Amino acid sequence: MDSDKHAAQHAQGFGKRIHRWAGGKINRLLDLDATNSSASDPAEGTSTESESDHFRVRFKTPALGDASADASKPYPPTIDVENVEFLGQVHSATTYVKRDLGFQGRLGEHILLSYGDTMYSDAEYSDKWRGMVSDSVALATHDPLVVVDPALNHDGYPEQFCPLDASRGEDASEYSLGITNVVSTVEADTDLNTDRDNTGVMFFLLNHRPGGINHILGAGIATVSLDTSTYPPAPQIQRHPPPQGHHHHQQHQFWWDGEREPWYGDICALRWDEHIYAYGHGGEGNPWVYVARVPAANATQLDRYEYWNGDEWQAERLQKDSIGEKESVFWQINQGQVVYSKWFGCFIFVYCDNFMNSRVHVKTAQHPQGPWSDPPVMVYQAKPLLPGEENGCIYAAVPHPYFDESGKTLVVTFTNHPNTIQAVKVVFA
Repeated sequence: MDSDKHAAQHAQGFGKRIHRWAGGKINRLLDLDATNSSASDPAEGTSTESESDHFRVRFKTPALGDASADASKPYPPTIDVENVEFLGQVHSATTYVKRDLGFQGRLGEHILLSYGDTMYSDAEYSDKWRGMVSDSVALATHDPLVVVDPALNHDGYPEQFCPLDASRGEDASEYSLGITNVVSTVEADTDLNTDRDNTGVMFFLLNHRPGGINHILGAGIATVSLDTSTYPPAPQIQRHPPPQGHHHHQQHQFWWDGEREPWYGDICALRWDEHIYAYGHGGEGNPWVYVARVPAANATQLDRYEYWNGDEWQAERLQKDSIGEKESVFWQINQGQVVYSKWFGCFIFVYCDNFMNSRVHVKTAQHPQGPWSDPPVMVYQAKPLLPGEENGCIYAAVPHPYFDESGKTLVVTFTNHPNTIQAVKVVFA
């Protein structure tokens, strides 16, 4: 029974940390885990789900998107909001940080959350400078307000997830990488139950920002995997180099030139049926958003991408100086994410716009490229955090459908200025 005692103490130790960092909900679950652990007999080779998932980071693994799903539901849907519950602020169970964004993507049984600028803090979340990274990643738990940072440095803070390349002059004092959600690259008919299915890709923007002035150099792609041999599982990433022959991109390792092409993937990415769709801003001075797609199995092959021109998909890459509204799918978008809603039987885009109005909006479409409904439906009006602000500013509204696969309710997170991620639960009528 020594192993049982050790397991119980291990779970209780996690519980004490969670209680201090993230409140009592998870702590109570971990106390239950410890009790279950003590009652089991390792000699019989039995274990419970709670014993093997103390942080509650495992989710059901539904099949990947099927383009024929819920095709019988009428379109357009009527989006009526029954009520919205404010849930609170999102914090990590394993570290103290302030950060923004929080895009969600699934690899196998786990939900990866992708963040932007991540500033190291303390138990009081003070503004004292302790360091930062330009992006980080965490695992979602079954509590919308609690996330788990699985990989911490020796000081107990998240490390940079999508890495800068010092060999190419990408110094953290002047360069940063912006990331959005991870998307799976496994076959659509896979049941997502094995370690080999924990693979995907993530789009990134390489930003040169000396003195805080942004200069987007280009957009690229990275391969992502999840090591489930450890607990919590550890995400791993590798930026994918440009194809051979793209010499003008070799210096900074990006695929799409930020000065000449849309920034594919910097809004979000979507895995649906056999394709991955990457939505991106049109670039500096262009208020439109464009979309590219690629067969998921070929996501790391630039020559397999197609680009929506407003009428059809084409192999020729769109150039910033020759595109406008016709080729676009959205206008004046801050950031958000496209997901499929079983409740409405169509795609929904949950987002914030560029008008600094602290609103969470929803658009709908029958196809990833649209056409998207207009005007949008406002589902939540956020309150400012800072005293004296009339409207405040929120950005990066993100839907989290894995909390309710039926779609009747939808957890949405957003970043409330300054650097505070909040969550609400929308109940549709």
